[in-house]
Amino acid sequence: MKRRTFMLASTAALGLVALGAGAWVYEDRQVFIPELLKKMVGNFRMDAEDERKFVDALAAQYGEEKLVALMGLYKIRQQTGVGTPYTDPRVDKFERGLLSDFMVSTDFLRHQKSNPKVTFLGYRLPCSNPYARFDGLT
Repeated sequence: MKRRTFMLASTAALGLVALGAGAWVYEDRQVFIPELLKKMVGNFRMDAEDERKFVDALAAQYGEEKLVALMGLYKIRQQTGVGTPYTDPRVDKFERGLLSDFMVSTDFLRHQKSNPKVTFLGYRLPCSNPYARFDGLT
């Protein structure tokens, strides 16, 4: 085999491997985020429109590319167990941020029954703490 043929074949093979890995890591955020939340908080129901609004607000906050990268890192770590001292804290922060954003952006904590119907209230509201009490304030 000639050197040029070997180089072209190697480049093509690496390109296919990279493309396959990218396809494996990439997942639609409108599917990934709700499924991840259901794993973290348990089963809940949410209208498709509310889910879309929440995920779009999350994407606007993080940025499209950063959200896709964090989702990919999360998926790689969950399915392979591979992480580095650089990526692990970022994935952990993403997971904690996603959970806290969900809790304060929806009425999930107001429901005490199993499989509640959750409504999106708004993202990063001025006071979105579900435990805030304003009694006696003037």
